[in-house]
Amino acid sequence: MEERLKRVKKAMNTHTFGQVKFTDAHHQKINERIEQLQDADITNVILSLLTGEKTGSELTQLLHVRGIKSILNNEGIIYTTLHTQEQQGTLESYWSEEDEKYYKLTKKGLKLLQKQQLRVNQENALKDLLNEVTPNEN
Repeated sequence: MEERLKRVKKAMNTHTFGQVKFTDAHHQKINERIEQLQDADITNVILSLLTGEKTGSELTQLLHVRGIKSILNNEGIIYTTLHTQEQQGTLESYWSEEDEKYYKLTKKGLKLLQKQQLRVNQENALKDLLNEVTPNEN
């Protein structure tokens, strides 16, 4: 953990969370909410998978392997997301000689992905920090 986060954790433990109790139920609810947010934001996941050129079917397989529940029996959401992102200029596509459509990030998409990665890293750091906070005993 970064030094500045360690200082924040220490300050939070002594001041901010000094009187707050986090039960196992609280931890579970927070973790469930984080999973819901991760599952719901399929666009971020798709963009992160497009660091190289991929077809829609390759993306579908990768999402299935990752266990993204929101696409089960709803693979069309992937193509809707790809089309929307293409219209927004975050990715572009082309047809191969084998009649397969490939998608890849544009510079705009790469910048967006980098911002999202930073946000995810910050969220993960906060989640780790929260998981390390132990409940106070009476």
